[in-house]
Amino acid sequence: MGLQRRDLVALCARSAHSIHDDGLVSNGGETAFEFVMIPDSPDARLFVELSSYGVDLSEARHALELASEGGEDSPLRDAAAYLIGFAALAYCRTFFDSKVRKPLTKHIVIPAEFQDLHRLVGAFRNTTIAHSQSELSTTFPVGILDASTLRVRDVTTATYSQTFPQPMVSRFLELLEAVDDLLFEAIQPVRQRLIKKLGRSDRAAMVARGVRPNVIDALDADFDPRTKRLPYPTSNKLHWSSTPLNGE
Repeated sequence: MGLQRRDLVALCARSAHSIHDDGLVSNGGETAFEFVMIPDSPDARLFVELSSYGVDLSEARHALELASEGGEDSPLRDAAAYLIGFAALAYCRTFFDSKVRKPLTKHIVIPAEFQDLHRLVGAFRNTTIAHSQSELSTTFPVGILDASTLRVRDVTTATYSQTFPQPMVSRFLELLEAVDDLLFEAIQPVRQRLIKKLGRSDRAAMVARGVRPNVIDALDADFDPRTKRLPYPTSNKLHWSSTPLNGE
């Protein structure tokens, strides 16, 4: 049976298997899978692009689910507004302009019943989360007076912030599920073409060559978000932090 949608989001999130640097996946010492890099092609690049939207949708959904779990005694309660804001950012990444991929809306059509909410999430991201201009976050100047003498004690500010009401959060989750379903449908034919092409390849030679993404070791001081990923990535940086040994 083929992989299901959730499997495509986090293929390597396995609890029963261990993954080694040589690309082998073992289960109790017995090799279960070998990983090989799919060669560069238009379909491989399209598969990467479509799958990257799935990562954003997964992040948005996870953040909303955590926000919804924030009950009275939950430590997530105070973080709910920030999680909802992050969910809006992650969702909007899929269809806002990017220098490395097309908007998701070039591949799928947002269902009519979610169009208004889709636009509302985009406006929320623009005016309240990524920029500060809407009345959903308003700061008031406040004077503090002595209650008995009305003597001025101080001046301060009070900020009122409002995020999505819970019914809208639930609706946002429905939007994410609907978009995720459409994305899955768009990915499937590309995935099937890649499976067929890989099936016709010299897989033994691919395993023997052991082509893997090039891991570039870097220090935490080298961390730099001002980069631009390739449509067919072949490497990635892994940042390390130096920690003094005990006694040094």
